[in-house]
Amino acid sequence: LVLTLITIVSGIMAASGASSRPVVTRFAPSPTGYLHIGGGRTALFSYLYARHHGGKFRLRIEDTDAERHDEDALNAIVKGMAWLGCEHDGEIVRQSQRKARHQEVANKLIAEGKAYKCYCSKEELEAMRAEADAKKEPFRYPGTYRNVGPDFVPPAGVEPVVRIKTDEEGSTKWDDKVQGTIEFPNKDVDDFIILRADGSPTYLLAVVVDDHDMEISDVIRGSDHISNTPRQLQIYKACGWEPPFFGHIPLIHGMDGQKLSKRHGATGVEQYEALGYLPEAMRNYLARLSWSHGNDEIFSTEQAIEWFDLAQCSKSASCFDFDKLKDLNAHYVKECDNDRLYNLASKIFPELAPFEAKLKQAVEMLKPRAKTLVEYKEAAEFITGKRPLTLEAAAAKNVVNDKAKQVIADVKEALAAYDGPWDAESLEPVITKFAEAKGLKLGQVAQPLRGALTGSTASPGIYEVMWVVGKEDVLGRLDDAIQGLNVVKEPPAKAAAPPKEEKKKEEKKKGGAPAAAAADQPEFTKLDIKIGLLTKTWHHPDSDKLWCEEIDVGEENPRQVCSGLRAHYEADKFCAGRKVVVVCNLKPAKMAGFESAGMVLCAANEDHSKVELLEVPEGAKVGERVYIEGLSGEPLAPNQVAKKSVLKYVLPDLKTDGSCVACWQGKPILTSAGPIKSLTMAESPVG
Repeated sequence: LVLTLITIVSGIMAASGASSRPVVTRFAPSPTGYLHIGGGRTALFSYLYARHHGGKFRLRIEDTDAERHDEDALNAIVKGMAWLGCEHDGEIVRQSQRKARHQEVANKLIAEGKAYKCYCSKEELEAMRAEADAKKEPFRYPGTYRNVGPDFVPPAGVEPVVRIKTDEEGSTKWDDKVQGTIEFPNKDVDDFIILRADGSPTYLLAVVVDDHDMEISDVIRGSDHISNTPRQLQIYKACGWEPPFFGHIPLIHGMDGQKLSKRHGATGVEQYEALGYLPEAMRNYLARLSWSHGNDEIFSTEQAIEWFDLAQCSKSASCFDFDKLKDLNAHYVKECDNDRLYNLASKIFPELAPFEAKLKQAVEMLKPRAKTLVEYKEAAEFITGKRPLTLEAAAAKNVVNDKAKQVIADVKEALAAYDGPWDAESLEPVITKFAEAKGLKLGQVAQPLRGALTGSTASPGIYEVMWVVGKEDVLGRLDDAIQGLNVVKEPPAKAAAPPKEEKKKEEKKKGGAPAAAAADQPEFTKLDIKIGLLTKTWHHPDSDKLWCEEIDVGEENPRQVCSGLRAHYEADKFCAGRKVVVVCNLKPAKMAGFESAGMVLCAANEDHSKVELLEVPEGAKVGERVYIEGLSGEPLAPNQVAKKSVLKYVLPDLKTDGSCVACWQGKPILTSAGPIKSLTMAESPVG
């Protein structure tokens, strides 16, 4: 009756969201390993829920298992929570220090006839299990010592365990704040152990006693704990205590649908700090795993606290998408305070300390090129690299030949004689006038310079590079190149092509080569148009009209594409982290010497004086193929379509409608998250 009344009251209060008690949540990890991503999300949800309701968030360490306890793991958990930003209230409670209290409760239950001592040996229990297995029945302890009389004499030399008397009839149920009403038949809950023979409490007893004494009002934990709940409610009933509300959140899976594990990648929260992720990005991402607030994808911790409620949690498992986390982190890297960004990076990479001034000088150049702090460090290698620089093989081609060395020598001489301001704006006319005087194209000067000064073919603008590196080091690096002191980094060896027969077998295994387009399929469907994500952008070294970009379209490697958008987009608008719409199966074509493997779609007016990138709706996935309702057909093979053969049939009918929605033959072009649009250009051609 007591349990029934508690269940009814709890259900009413859970449904209304009300509580007669102040909200107190807890996170209670076992210190047997690092803070797992799933545990980090549980801690975050418990933290957000408590802060939303103006309550407290407590931390308890469940360290009663002495054999598995690891003090280093405990420190890692505390450190991981601090990095994640889940600040707990009050002192940390250590379960191992509360053994006497747990024993006190168990002995009180024995005295009240609600628990009893069991003297079954290990051998007896194994025999009972074997008998149940033979009958193909689940094993349930039969209550051998449940009702012994006052004249019972315990067997000599046997240390008993303590079992609780559970209800044998009816059911135990509760209104779960995430999963809804859950009910377990009591016949499936046997008299389980609450105190071991050595006097140590079991998990089930310790958790209930500690939650009660800590005045926990709401227990938020993973759905793998659902089966523990009916047992814990039996203990609450026996003790006469009001149980907390329960909210069992679904587990986190990898992209293959299996429970998240090491084989999917990093699973410890502290590992993500070392991998260069920002804590605010991780908080944002974890909050979106099985919880949502409308269509909001990016939000601050303050907004999450304001919005968070368990009613908005889903019941189904969420998938941990490492690429999506990385894209979100890119946003937070761009938004990060410049000094803080340096401090976070130098904490992971102390070797950056001597370059602090130059890194802060270059920060706005580095941010668009970095999704993580690891990539920030990589993007800064043109600053931190030791002389003589190691050259990438592609960059070396522009440096080591005699003609390039002569250009470098002449530039060095001009720069050594230059005594004006050393900044990007002032250096640009120095280099352009030099090129004009020598009868060279700008690219014929910029490419050798870029290789000699950065060791790479991709970097921020060459004038910005010269400004940040500084005159003394610029002259020194150019001198290294002239003297041939640079080492060339060999590209990774390509795997040998499989024999033709083996290749055919592999194609068969994968379903064969791409199918040819059907003769009668709509021309639009012959194009492989996908959602892409800019991962790197830079000015074309030989043309002031072109952007060069790397675009992630869900393939193994990003595509390199060249777009004539430099007159329409500055670096802060055309940068890493922006989603674009890309035609992916065009034949690669040279654009001012740069091989472009794709085309970014834009809306434009007739004379192209105004051009707008098509906007990708929030929630559309990188790599997904766009479609038109009612049209079907497989695209032509990758990198095979000549622009003149298909585009000429598609482009005339590709335009925005009166609502700026991109359409083909008047039909909207769609993604999984909705239509593709232009911001302001209605009734305009798309190409």
